[in-house]
Amino acid sequence: MAHKTVEPVVWSFFSGAMGLDLGLESAGWHPSLAVEIESIFCQTIRRNRPDIQVLHEDVAALSSDKLEALTGHRDVDLMVGGPPCQSFCPGGNRSALNDPSGNAIFEYLRLISEVRPKMFVLENVANLVTAAIKHRPIAERPGQSWNLSSYTAEAATLFDLTDDGLLPLTEDELSGSAIRYLLRTVIAELGYQVRFSVLDSADYGAPQRRLRFVMIGALDTMPPGLIAPTHGVEEGQPFVTIRDAIGDLMDCPGPGSQYTAETRAFFDLVPQGGNWRNLPYEVAAKAMGEKSLKAGGGKTGFFRRLHWDRQSPTVTGKANRKGSAMCHPSESRPLSVHECARLQGFPDNWHITGSVAHQYTQIGNAVPVALGKAIGESLNQTAPESGKLDHAAMLDLATKRLRASARNHRTRTPSET
Repeated sequence: MAHKTVEPVVWSFFSGAMGLDLGLESAGWHPSLAVEIESIFCQTIRRNRPDIQVLHEDVAALSSDKLEALTGHRDVDLMVGGPPCQSFCPGGNRSALNDPSGNAIFEYLRLISEVRPKMFVLENVANLVTAAIKHRPIAERPGQSWNLSSYTAEAATLFDLTDDGLLPLTEDELSGSAIRYLLRTVIAELGYQVRFSVLDSADYGAPQRRLRFVMIGALDTMPPGLIAPTHGVEEGQPFVTIRDAIGDLMDCPGPGSQYTAETRAFFDLVPQGGNWRNLPYEVAAKAMGEKSLKAGGGKTGFFRRLHWDRQSPTVTGKANRKGSAMCHPSESRPLSVHECARLQGFPDNWHITGSVAHQYTQIGNAVPVALGKAIGESLNQTAPESGKLDHAAMLDLATKRLRASARNHRTRTPSET
C-alpha cells in the first residue's frame, strides 16, 4: 500500500495578490494560510484560492497560540513573508526602522520566534542592504549627500565636523546598519542560520528587472543555498522581453489608466527605451518643472517609454505617474492592468479584484512569480550538513549587486550580457 505524501505546512504573511505564493506553489510549496491586512487583497486571495484559509489581520495582533487555535497546526514547515517596505524604497521616505511599516519586519520576526517553523523566507526591497536604522535628512548630513552609500563605516572618518557645523553620523545612521541589526536579531535571538542575497527577477525568467532582497533561515540545520540564475547569455536561456510577455495584447490590452492630452503629447516625443532626456530642454522643463529638472539623481523614470526587446523596470502600483512611468513601447499610454500582470508573471486566469487603481496597486506590490519560483526551488535544494556561513561576504556581494544596478540603468536585450 502506497504511503500518502504529507504536504508541508506553509504559512504566508503579507500575502498581497500572492505573486510570491504562486511562484512557491509551482515549486511544490502550497500555502494553507494567508495573512493580509488589506481587505481588497483578501478578496483577491479568496477569489482565486478558495481552499486557502485567509486571515484579514494585522501581523502585530497575531501570536503562535492564536494561529494554532485558528489553523489546528503547531508544527510549521515554512513561514514566508515580505513585510511592508516603503521606508526602505528609493522612492519612499527613507525613514528605515523608525517607520512603523519598517517595524513590520520585527513583528514578522517575533512571530517566527514564537512559531519556530523549520524554515522561513524574508523577502524585501534590495535597498534593505544599505538602509540605516535611523534616518537623518539630507540637509542635516555632513557633506549633504543624497546617496546613503556615501555614509558607510569605512567612510565615516571622512565626515567629521564640517565648516557648516553638521555632526558626523552615528553608527545607527550609517549605510548598512539596518541589515547588520537584523542579522544580529535573527542569529543571536532567534537562533536561525541564514543565507541571503539580492536577486534580479530577470535572471529567473521574468520580463522585468526587479531587484529583491531574499533571506532563507533554517532552524537547527544549515539553510539551503539560493539557486543560480537560469536566464542570460551564460545560462543558455535568453532573457524574457516585454515583447515576449505582452506582444500579443496589442489589440486587447484591457482596462487601464490614460494620460492627459498634455502628458500624452510629451510622451509622443519619446522613442522606445527613452525618457525625459530625449525631450528638448525647454520641453523637459515644461513637462517636469524647472525644480525637478535641476534636482539631483538620474530621474530615469520620468517620461520613460519601454522598449519591446528589453525587460521592463520595476512594475509599480502607479503606472500612470510621470516620475515612474510605464509607458507602452508603441502607444502613448500607460501599460494596462493586464499588461502589468503579465510582466509580474500572473496567469491570465488570475482575477485581481477591485477598481482599476486597486488592481494596479495589488499587481505592483507583488513579487514576480518567476522570482517566487526561484525561491521555492532554492528551498527544495539539499542543504549542506555543515560549513561556515560568511555573512560579511554575503552582505558585500549583495551591496555590490545593488550599487552596480544603480550605476547601470540600461536594460538588457536577449543578445546582451
